[in-house]
Amino acid sequence: MPHPDRILTEDAEDLLDWATMAELYAVGYIRILADAIERGDADLQVDPVAWENTLIAVEGVMVEHIRGRLYGPKPITVEDVERMRRLRGLGSAALSGGERSPELCPLALQCMESLFGADWTRASREAAFYARALNEEFHPGSGT
Repeated sequence: MPHPDRILTEDAEDLLDWATMAELYAVGYIRILADAIERGDADLQVDPVAWENTLIAVEGVMVEHIRGRLYGPKPITVEDVERMRRLRGLGSAALSGGERSPELCPLALQCMESLFGADWTRASREAAFYARALNEEFHPGSGT
């Protein structure tokens, strides 16, 4: 979100809309994937292309936080972006049938907290609901 003392221009509103959606769906997919891995589900319930595209987008949002164009509940650091990139890679490997790294779930928690701050648990449940709905819209019958 833009700094509260700034007046929103049309470009800033577009950036805010894009950032909000990217963060919402990223946290939703992260929550769905981490929960499925934690339960040991065979079906990880996240479309690999949606995972990749969404996490790339949220990395861009995080960079905008670092540049000062967006502000959130917690300052984003370069280390947060690096953790998100690592999570994207681990998730992509798991979704392609590769290794389900034990690092993925703890890393997922850290990444969700970096985006939503201390209230990440509630926010991630809501985000998972919206991510499932979006996935069902574009991939009907996929089981999410």
